[in-house]
Amino acid sequence: MKPTSIADRTRSFFYRRLARFVTCEVKLAGDHPLALDNKFQVNSLQDVFCHPFYWQLYGWLTSAPRLVVDLGAHCGHFSMLADVCVRLRFENSAPEYLLVEPNPDLIPVIRRNLEKSGLCSRHTLKQGLVGDRCGAATLWVSPRNYLSASLQPGPATRGVSANYFDLEGFIGDRKVDLLKVDIEGAEYALVANYPEFLKRVGKVMIEIHSAPEPQQRALVESLQRAGLRPAANFVNHGHYQLAMFERP
Repeated sequence: MKPTSIADRTRSFFYRRLARFVTCEVKLAGDHPLALDNKFQVNSLQDVFCHPFYWQLYGWLTSAPRLVVDLGAHCGHFSMLADVCVRLRFENSAPEYLLVEPNPDLIPVIRRNLEKSGLCSRHTLKQGLVGDRCGAATLWVSPRNYLSASLQPGPATRGVSANYFDLEGFIGDRKVDLLKVDIEGAEYALVANYPEFLKRVGKVMIEIHSAPEPQQRALVESLQRAGLRPAANFVNHGHYQLAMFERP
């Protein structure tokens, strides 16, 4: 890989800090605007729209989903990408989207993105943690990167109290056609605590964070017991893996 020049790094540094004053707007397919008006939006765009893993949605979806659940919605970009893919592949389809995000600072960002873009017109946005089925915990948020909020305190983070969102209680016995999981390590608790819910999921895109090998193996085995099978090779991406599972 060609090293980044000092000039490129300098331009990136200044843009990320001036983005809210000098906003860059891109048009997604179908003329849906997305404003990159802060550095968190830029990071999220790189993770979702600029990574080929998530673009596999376009070919992976064989029919229009009716319900898409986005856990760890961050800036709402995954749901927006999913809606672009669905609109391009399945004319006149209008899936329902459930977006769950624990960081209260990102809730208005998601609302603004969905309203401005005109995507995910049928959506419900919930603020809360996922993993455990009830209770509350402290979410540790870094003002430098809202996307890496964690249940573990880190340098220069602030604690935010958040309730756990009862996913199964909200959805009931409905089928989930597409589930995206990006919850910073809480995926292990989610898979352990929601075995019946997973039996009603058709496709899963999940980030599996670093953990002891037996714990990672247990997560995959739990998904397989729910009837989900790996749909592609796992993709290494820093301190986590990107994985796809589907129901045969």
